[in-house]
Amino acid sequence: MDARTAGPVGSPKLLFYFNGFNSAIPSDWSDNAKIVGVEDLARRQGFRFLPSTVDYRFARERSAEIVERVAKELPGDGGRVVFSGSSMGGWFARIMQVLLARSRPGLAVEALAFNPAFDLSLHGHMLLGRQENFVTGEEYVWDVADTDRLAQLEWLVDYDAPLPFFVYVDKGDEVIDWRASAARHAGIARFHAFEGGSHTFEHVREALRDFAAARRSSSMLEANPTS
Repeated sequence: MDARTAGPVGSPKLLFYFNGFNSAIPSDWSDNAKIVGVEDLARRQGFRFLPSTVDYRFARERSAEIVERVAKELPGDGGRVVFSGSSMGGWFARIMQVLLARSRPGLAVEALAFNPAFDLSLHGHMLLGRQENFVTGEEYVWDVADTDRLAQLEWLVDYDAPLPFFVYVDKGDEVIDWRASAARHAGIARFHAFEGGSHTFEHVREALRDFAAARRSSSMLEANPTS
């Protein structure tokens, strides 16, 4: 697992970032605005930053590894975990949130997604065919069995679970229709659609400002429940 520490060693807070489909976490992400932005958020808020590569042919196995990693990093009942990602990584962030919250109810677990994929049991067939990972250069074929495994992982969780979920999309996304995303997510997440942009997601600074503000408001309410 790729990992880089941001924030104090031993901090009881973890922030994961997952790559999208046919991607990986590069060794140098200085030109990737999303990773840089999330890393900066982690540093400012005292999270340990864990950018993590996911090969979605093995997403279920990877999910188990991540749950185990959290158990090692946060063995007690307290702590906070944020899973984040873009496109397929945003979908995986939500899957991980629900899986971890179910197995570790003592943790505060949030999901932060940019232009996330969703309902892969319905749309996974769009991935079929020859593929190339644009970070590693690996060429492979995505087949029906790969799609079925993703659908099975999705079926394992309650995607609509009442857990803190933050979804930010660009209306100019040329891959995922923002209106379909709004229909799927607006009722279960803090959802915001930015004008313009693309599937790359070009409003990461604005999205992270909103996310940070929402977290501050939530923390204040928890500290002052009768205010």
